[in-house]
Amino acid sequence: MTKRFVLALLSLVISCPFCAAQTKVVDIVDNSTLKCAVRMSGRVELTESEVQGQNRTSFASHVSATNLSKYSIISMVTHTSIGNSLGPLVDANHQLDAFFAHDLEIAPGQTYTHEHNDNGEFITPVRKGAVKVAPAASSQVIFVQFADGSTCGDANDGRVASLMDTRADLLLALKGIDDAAKLGESEFLNALADKKTDRTGNAEGILNNIRDMQKQKGSPAAIEYIRSMLDVAASR
Repeated sequence: MTKRFVLALLSLVISCPFCAAQTKVVDIVDNSTLKCAVRMSGRVELTESEVQGQNRTSFASHVSATNLSKYSIISMVTHTSIGNSLGPLVDANHQLDAFFAHDLEIAPGQTYTHEHNDNGEFITPVRKGAVKVAPAASSQVIFVQFADGSTCGDANDGRVASLMDTRADLLLALKGIDDAAKLGESEFLNALADKKTDRTGNAEGILNNIRDMQKQKGSPAAIEYIRSMLDVAASR
């Protein structure tokens, strides 16, 4: 290896500090403006590299919400923002709804963590003269519904309305399937297979899980599960 080649290689490394992938762990800052009894925290692991004028970023996030109230949380909407060395990278809304399942509730003092471990990359052109900034992450509470019926936040926010629409669509579908089950298995199977269009598309995803359960464990198990969901909903 010649001296000239070594010097050229050294110059390349010095002029391209981001060429090699670098991983940085960033703490999530709670940016909530609402005075809800919920504390946001967590961390984001950002891996960045710069190749041929492009920034390549992947990340894994662990967004936590701690219930500081004396009542269980049965639904919650939060918003998280993540930025890399070039600035804002991604915004994500997270929804939790335990309306049909007690085991999804966040009990007083309990911390719920939403994890994202996607290995996909965000590829962004690096502008000439771009100034690098410190990667950052923040999260905030948009809406919370507690087990005593009280709420915190704007119920008319579009993200909250989407959650409530999904809940209403799923409740209507489950009641219809349960009524059909009382008439016989063939009626139950027809009702379960009927893919009605719901307002958000999220209810259909949950019904698909029940369809898979029916195929794997049989109709009695699926019917029992549906009725347990309806029993929890009736207790709200």
